[in-house]
Amino acid sequence: MCLNCGCMAAHDDMGKPRVNITYEDVKRAADANAMTVEATLAMIAKTADKDRRDHPAEYAAKK
Repeated sequence: MCLNCGCMAAHDDMGKPRVNITYEDVKRAADANAMTVEATLAMIAKTADKDRRDHPAEYAAKK
């Protein structure tokens, strides 16, 4: 999908499989956990929010 690079092409790994995240990756994770894609994406966002609070140094901008 390259859900992560900003290309807005959810099913295209941009030639970097196992690096860029695609819809198919999220769907596979959702299916493995008996969740919907929507619920999986929401859980990713919720988990990231918590992790930012728990580990702020990991999210600090590099200087």
